[in-house]
Amino acid sequence: MEAPKFKSDEEFFAWTFEKISEAITNLTHRVEAVETGLQKIPPPGPDMIKYKPPLSPVYQNLLELFDTIFGTLNSYEERLPSAIDWEKVYQRSLRVEQMEVELDTLRKRLNKLETKQ
Repeated sequence: MEAPKFKSDEEFFAWTFEKISEAITNLTHRVEAVETGLQKIPPPGPDMIKYKPPLSPVYQNLLELFDTIFGTLNSYEERLPSAIDWEKVYQRSLRVEQMEVELDTLRKRLNKLETKQ
């Protein structure tokens, strides 16, 4: 925007002060809009994010959500067998394999005996 031609210094100063006043008014409106937007942002912390888990009737903040997630994981871990139980399962599977080998050997021997007779 160009400055118009003025007949006197008074006109120039009046026009200048009017433009400065308009600029300050515009800045005031913009600052008010920014402040209004900033007031909608929650303070830093667990309430910044809200999430509604499936089948949950309410939204949870981050702290409650992590409690729910880790509580669920812990309940699953409690249902799993311990390392000692897995060792027992492994030992049983080895015994079953050994029994299958012995059974196969006995079948072969029995088949040999039956074919000789």
